[in-house]
Amino acid sequence: MEARSRSRANLPMLSPSGSAPSLLSPAASLPRGRTADGPRPFSKGSQMNSLHRAGAASTCGSAWSPASTQKQALSGVPRDLVAAALPPPSLHVPWKQLYVNVRAGTRTLAERLADRERDSERDRDADADAFQLSFGRTYSGSRSTGALGPRLKRAWSSSSSKYDGISPRVSDMLRETEKLQRLFQPAPLEDQSQQPSKNGHQVPGTPKGGAAKVFKPTARSSLSITKGCRLAQLIESGCIGLVRSSYFEDCMLHNRPLSMRQLIPNSFMWRGDEAVNLWWRHGKCFLCIVSYAWLSKDHPDPNQLHLRKLVRILEEYKKIWNIHEVAVILDYCSLWQRNARGDTRTSEQKEQFTQGFREINVAYAHKAITSIKLTEVPPEEPRKYDDRGWTLMESILIDAKGGDWNRWTFNDFDPESTQWADSVVFFMQAKTLKLEPPLTPQGFVRELEQRRLKAKARDLPLFSIERDNEEVPKRYEDVFMQIINSTKLSYDNADWSDDEVMLLLEVVASCNRLEKLQLNNNRINLQGASEIAKLIPQLPNLKFLGLKGNPLCRDSQATDLLRLVWSRENKPVRNLEL
Repeated sequence: MEARSRSRANLPMLSPSGSAPSLLSPAASLPRGRTADGPRPFSKGSQMNSLHRAGAASTCGSAWSPASTQKQALSGVPRDLVAAALPPPSLHVPWKQLYVNVRAGTRTLAERLADRERDSERDRDADADAFQLSFGRTYSGSRSTGALGPRLKRAWSSSSSKYDGISPRVSDMLRETEKLQRLFQPAPLEDQSQQPSKNGHQVPGTPKGGAAKVFKPTARSSLSITKGCRLAQLIESGCIGLVRSSYFEDCMLHNRPLSMRQLIPNSFMWRGDEAVNLWWRHGKCFLCIVSYAWLSKDHPDPNQLHLRKLVRILEEYKKIWNIHEVAVILDYCSLWQRNARGDTRTSEQKEQFTQGFREINVAYAHKAITSIKLTEVPPEEPRKYDDRGWTLMESILIDAKGGDWNRWTFNDFDPESTQWADSVVFFMQAKTLKLEPPLTPQGFVRELEQRRLKAKARDLPLFSIERDNEEVPKRYEDVFMQIINSTKLSYDNADWSDDEVMLLLEVVASCNRLEKLQLNNNRINLQGASEIAKLIPQLPNLKFLGLKGNPLCRDSQATDLLRLVWSRENKPVRNLEL
C-alpha cells in the first residue's frame, strides 16, 4: 500500500472537471488562444518563454538549451497536449539553401574537384595543427615538470638514432613516413654484382639466391566468371594492377600527366584480394577498362587529352552506380612499363609484365567489366583511332562481349560541359548504336590487312612497333578461343544486316558448346534466315534461338523454313522465338 500510494503521488493531478493536467500554469488548460480573463492573440514567443521558464528550475546548474529544456518541462505530459502546445514545423525552404542546391548542378568539373581538394587540404592542415599543438604540450610539459623532464629527455637522447631528442611517438611516425617514401620510389636497377653463376661468380641475369619466384596462374581464362578465373588470379598476384579512380582526379588537380605503374603511389592502387572481392560482388559496376590511342611513343597522353575526359566519365560512372570508388585497368598504369631512358624493371616485374600482357586483352571482352572507348585524338595527330591495329582488336573484342550497359564509346565531347541533365543522359549519348561482329582469326587478319593498306596509302604505319604485326593476331586468337567456348551469345539491338550476320555465323560454327543465341531487333531478312537454318544442324547443344523484331518475322517463307529445320532437329518448339 505504501509503494502504491507513493507511485500515485508521482502522477499528475487531474482538474475537478476530469480534464488533463495543466501543462505550464492553471491557464494552460484553457483552449489555445484564451486566458483566464478572456481571449488573447496566440504568441509563439510567449509560449516558448513559458516553456523555458517552466524548465528553468529543472535545468539549474547545467548548460541551457531549448531542446533539453522543453524535454524536461514536458516529461510526463500526454503527447496530444505536447503537440498542441508546440508550433507546427515549417515547410519553408530558405532561399539561400535552395540557391546553393540549384547552383551546384551548374558548376564545372574543375570547380567541384577544386572544392574537394580544398576541403582535404583544410582537413590536413587541421590535423597538422592538432599534432603540433599536442607535441608542443607534451614536450613543454615534460620540461616544466622538474626532475621528470630531464629524465624523459635523457631517455630519448640515449638512443643512437638520428631522431635524438624527439619523443618515441613522433619518431615512430617519422620512421613510417620514410618507409612510405621508400615504397613510392621507382624500382631500382638490378644489382648485377649480387647475381650468382654456376662457378660461384656473379653474372647478370639472375637475382641472388637463384631465379625470382613469379606467380604462375593455374586457372583458365573466362569471359563471364569473376572470382577464380585467370584474370582474377593475375590481379591478386599483382601482375595486373588496378588503379583507383581518385588517382586520375589527383593528376588533373595537380596538372600532371599519367605516370607509369612504377611511379604511382601504392595508396592509389587497389590491393589485389580486396579488388577481386569487390569485383565479385559488384561486377561491371566496379571494374572498368579503357581503350584509347597512344598519342606519343613514350607516353600515351602527354597533353592530358584523355585524362580530362576520363575523369569526367568516371565521376558520372560512380554516380550512376552509387559507388564511391571504382577500379580502372589502363595498360600504361596497370602493367610494369619500360622507361624511355632505359629498362629499370626488375626480373620479377618483367615476368609479371609478360603474364599480365597475355591476359589483359581478355578484360575487353569480359562480360563483368565495363569497357570505355576514347576515340578522339588531337587534330594534329595523323593516326586516328580507326587507323591503328591495337584499337581494331580492342573494338572487336568490346563489341563481341555479352551483356548490356557494359560498353561505351565517347567521341569528341567537352568534359567541362553541363548540357547533360543527369548521369543516365550522359551515358545514353555514348551508347554504341551499331556493333562490330566478332571475326574468326582468319577474318581478323584480313581486316587487319585492309586497315594496313589504308594506312599505307596515307603513308602511315599501322603499328608504331614492328613486332606488334605478329603479336596482335596472336592475342586476338587467344581471346577468340574463349568466345567459341561460350554457352550463350546475345547480340540484341546490334543493327546488323544479313552481311554482319554471315560474319557472325562463321564464328558460331565453331561454338560447339553454344546453348542460347539471341539476335533480336536487328535487320535480318530471308538471306540471313537461310544461313541460320543451314547452321542449326551443326549446333547439337543449341536449345534457344531468338529472332524477334527482325524483318524475317514478317516473311512467311523465312519463318516456315526456320520452324521446319528447328523441329526436324528435335529442339523445343517453344524456344524458337520469331
